[in-house]
Amino acid sequence: MLAEFIKDLSRIHTRDISMTTFPYENGQVIVTGELTDTRYVKIFDITGHVKEPGTIHHIRLFCRVAPDPLRIIEAQADMPTIPMADCRTTLDRVPMLEGLEIKPGFTRKVAEIMGGTRGCTHLCTLTKAMAQEMVHGWLTEKRRKPMVLPENIEDIKESGFLVDSCRMWEKDGPKIQALAQAIQEASRNRKKTRKF
Repeated sequence: MLAEFIKDLSRIHTRDISMTTFPYENGQVIVTGELTDTRYVKIFDITGHVKEPGTIHHIRLFCRVAPDPLRIIEAQADMPTIPMADCRTTLDRVPMLEGLEIKPGFTRKVAEIMGGTRGCTHLCTLTKAMAQEMVHGWLTEKRRKPMVLPENIEDIKESGFLVDSCRMWEKDGPKIQALAQAIQEASRNRKKTRKF
């Protein structure tokens, strides 16, 4: 097993991506992401020069996300540590994220904006990875208050990016079945309340 094989080995490289969501106002959130690449051994770069161990990339992205539809309305980034000063010229792509909706096709749009020679592959990777945090962070903020269940699943605004997003959220899967049952129970309770 690979986990057993590596248990006594020293690491040579790590990539850490961390994301955090903060409340803002009017149902908005600020989502931050950080990507850090660390090399633990000395290497020879493509030109033959020696590169010492240390942080290679430290890139941060800050997005203000608004609902209805869920989208980035403000985006800023910085690069505290990069291998070449010219890497920072790729930050010109970040404002192009503004207005981008977080929905199926998001990662493709991000690649069109900052992928390949248009930008920085590491910033592009971080932005794509943040899509899930944007959804979950916003949902967490929204669900700090109790929500009234609608008459049917189709009326749940989040259904567009939840249904078929994974096996548990499959159209006829356990999460949808539980949600359908909760909607039926809420509907029965509303009918009982109206009778009195």
